[in-house]
Amino acid sequence: MSLPDDKLPLSSFVQEEMIDGIRETFCQMLDLLPPVARLRFLAFLHLVEQPGTMTATLEIQPSGTLRLTLDTAIAPCHAHRH
Repeated sequence: MSLPDDKLPLSSFVQEEMIDGIRETFCQMLDLLPPVARLRFLAFLHLVEQPGTMTATLEIQPSGTLRLTLDTAIAPCHAHRH
């Protein structure tokens, strides 16, 4: 006989605390990035979350240099402009 799959209240609490800690740490890390790096990272997250709204082009040079270009036709709201 197996135990039910119900989550224990303590397990849920620990999970929420971990998520909050990771979110806080992540926000502090983003604040340390220069604006252009922050913008690139947010554009990549947007591509992951809504791939249908963006186009991505990956260029690989013979020297090994990689260039990922992300583009969208959706204009950002004023709060997300950098």
